[in-house]
Amino acid sequence: MLWYKAWLETRWRFGFLLLCSIALMALPPVIPAPQARWWIGFEMQISLLGAFAAVYMAGSGINTQTFYAATSGFHGSMYFTLSMPVSRLRLLLTRAGVGAVETAIVISVNVAESLYFHPPLGTTIQQIAVFGVRSIICSMAVYAMAVLLSCLLDEMWMFTASLIVVGFLYPLQFHNNWVGWLNPLRGMNLMTVPITAPMPWLTMASSVGIAAVLFWVSATLVRRKEF
Repeated sequence: MLWYKAWLETRWRFGFLLLCSIALMALPPVIPAPQARWWIGFEMQISLLGAFAAVYMAGSGINTQTFYAATSGFHGSMYFTLSMPVSRLRLLLTRAGVGAVETAIVISVNVAESLYFHPPLGTTIQQIAVFGVRSIICSMAVYAMAVLLSCLLDEMWMFTASLIVVGFLYPLQFHNNWVGWLNPLRGMNLMTVPITAPMPWLTMASSVGIAAVLFWVSATLVRRKEF
């Protein structure tokens, strides 16, 4: 039931992101341009859409509506959810799990469309698959950050705060220092780590570690928060 409820709350977001990905893939045939020029846009689009999907699918966590809506009598889905005979931790894990799976699917579709239908010369299917895996792993750090902010802020402010953090981290990935190498966005970007480059294991490891810490903090906050 919880998985189905989480799906009902996120299905329109999921469909919207898939439509955006398909629309971006369909642009080259509509607007003719040299493939090299299109690839500059693709390299940026793949990482930014992945980060946006992570933030967008994190949604409002177990807060299924804003505090104002919940306290003004419009509908009581948030309080209904919290009144269910399940722990807050289980609610958070279920909601976060569904959003994480949907984020992974959106990124996989985006990578497959961009790289399979418009591949740079010499690209293999294996390289495309490896890039998809590293993108999904690194995006979980961004997703965990959005989940944490959803435990602290209403959805509108969570989304704004998450985009500010992503906007701050994006230029840092181009610095060849420890901040750049630990930046999750570096592993999602073909501009900093090309598809033919070795797997960025340090960046992926830091993303997993960041995601684990942020999820742990989120779970701690949810169990103690007064709704």
